Amino acid sequence: MPLPKIVSTVALTVLVAASLSVAAQTDQKPAEDASAVSQYKNLNLTRDPKAAAVGNYTLDPHHTSVTAKLAHMDLSRYTLRFDSVSGGFSYDPSSATASKLSITIDPNSVSTGDPKFDKRIAQKYFESDKYSSITFTATTVKLVGEHTVVDGVLDFHGVKKPVKLSVVYRGFAQPRMGFSGEATFKRSEFGVGEWVPLEADEVTILVETEFVKS
Repeated sequence: MPLPKIVSTVALTVLVAASLSVAAQTDQKPAEDASAVSQYKNLNLTRDPKAAAVGNYTLDPHHTSVTAKLAHMDLSRYTLRFDSVSGGFSYDPSSATASKLSITIDPNSVSTGDPKFDKRIAQKYFESDKYSSITFTATTVKLVGEHTVVDGVLDFHGVKKPVKLSVVYRGFAQPRMGFSGEATFKRSEFGVGEWVPLEADEVTILVETEFVKS
C-alpha cells in the first residue's frame, strides 16, 4: 500500500476512534446526575399522612419560599419574597395531626429585587425596628387526604388576628414532609393600610415548604 494511503487510513482510524470516545463520554451521565436518578427512584414518596414518621420536624430554609402577592393599580399582581423563614411542628401519624406549628418570618428579609425599595417596605410599612418578626401559629393541624385548612393566628405589625391557611399536603419521603399553602387577608386590618386602594388592601400569601425530621 502506498505511503499516502497508509497515512490516510491511520488518520481516519484515529478520527473514528476519537469520535466514538466522545460519543461514549456524552452518553454517560455525570456522577451527580446519576446519583440524582438513583435517589429519585428510591424516594418511596407517599401521600398517605399516616405513613409519615412520628416526631418533630424543622423547616428547611433551602426548600422554602414565602411570597406575598397584591395588586398594584390593578395593572399587575406583583410579589414580595421573604428570604428568612424558620419554624417547625410535631407530628403524630396515628391521628394524622400536627401540633405546635409555628412559622416565623424576618420582615427585614423582604425582597423585591430592589434593595432600596426593600428597605423602605421593611422600615416604613412593616416598621421592622419596632416589630421584629411576623409569626403564624396553630395548635393542631389535621391532615385529611391532600387538602386541609389550618386555623391559626397571624401576628403581624403588632396585631394578632385569626387567619385560615389552605394547605395541600405534598407527601412524605424519608425524612421529609412537603406542603403548599395559601392564605388571604386585608393588610389594613393589621395597621398597614398605606396607599389603599392604589395598592390593594387584599394580600395573598403563597407558601412552598419542606420540613425535615429532627
